[in-house]
Amino acid sequence: MSTLALAPTLFDRPGGEPSLDDVISSVWEVLTAREPVGCPLCGEAMRPRYVGPDQPISGRCSGCGSTLS
Repeated sequence: MSTLALAPTLFDRPGGEPSLDDVISSVWEVLTAREPVGCPLCGEAMRPRYVGPDQPISGRCSGCGSTLS
């Protein structure tokens, strides 16, 4: 059983505002670790998509359908 890393979305960040680069980099870091992460747009589960058995090339959100590549 894997855990979903929950993070505030781009539109719901309390306190100090991270840069877009900070948000995308942190999401990509979790995806490359082969774990689901909260979508930066809607907060639903974004799961890694693979080109090979161990090579995540993108992430796809199960909620809004956004893709990060």
